[in-house]
Parts: sequence; structure tokens; C-alpha cells
Amino acid sequence: MNIVSWNVRGLGRPAKRYLVKDFLNLHFADICCLQESKLEIITENIWRDIGGARLDQFESLPVKGSTGGIIMGWNSGAHSGKLIKVGTFSLTMEFHSKRDNFSWRCTSVYGPNGRSLKPAFWEELRDCGGDQAFPWVICGDFNAIFTLEDKNSSNLNFDDI
Repeated sequence: MNIVSWNVRGLGRPAKRYLVKDFLNLHFADICCLQESKLEIITENIWRDIGGARLDQFESLPVKGSTGGIIMGWNSGAHSGKLIKVGTFSLTMEFHSKRDNFSWRCTSVYGPNGRSLKPAFWEELRDCGGDQAFPWVICGDFNAIFTLEDKNSSNLNFDDI
């Protein structure tokens, strides 16, 4: 199973959609988690421009304002997908592999940049795991750092960790 997680930084231009589609096809993605789509509406035609014929199903969290937006697409020949939760910063799906009869949960996130929204983001993420009856994969852009060394500017704040 091949899973691709990518902060695409906008899919408004057709050229960018085709670039993403080519990458997903080249790497034989079974499931993709795309963050920062910046798309308010995702029609079937727009999704075909992104996912191609291989990734024929999708769910999305539309953009709010000028940033964000999450799309999760999958190949329905290999997996069945069930939407579990759409949050402010996340999209959670339950997948069942038709090849090996394996079920698992996937959460794709696009974390907020603003410090004031970080506690709500982490609380939402905690709630996405559910009862842990299934293995859980979390992917995306957390807009957070693990250590101070990860910071690429001198504007240090321990709340960023």
C-alpha cells in the first residue's frame, strides 16, 4: 500500500493539479492526503484533474478563508473508505483494504499557524483517534516544531513546541 501525504500549497491552477496527478500516478498512490488545497469547492471534475482515474474516490475539508483545505483520495478497487470525522483542522477516514482484509484509521491535518488556535488543534487531534480499535495513521502539516533547533527564525517561543 502506498500512501502519499503532501502540503500542495494550493490547487487552484490546472497546471498544479496535473503536477500532483502525475506525481500520484508515478508513485502508484493507493491513498493520498493533500493539505492546504486552498479550494472552497471540489467537484468530481476537479478531483479527476487531481486524482486521475486511479484515485477515484475522495472526501474533503474545504478551505476556510485563504489557508487550509484537506483532501483525502483513494483507490476504491483496493480500499473502501468511510468518513469518520470532519474537524476544523482535520479529516479522519476509516479504510478497509480489500487485498488483505485490514482496517485502519487515517487522519490528515493542517495545523493552524496562530498560537491562539494551537490548543484547539491539539484537542481536536486527540479526539480523532477514537477508541483505538484500529491502527491509526496521522499525517499532514502540523505547523509545529519538535525542538527549538527546528525553528528557522530567531523568533523563538516555547509554545511552538
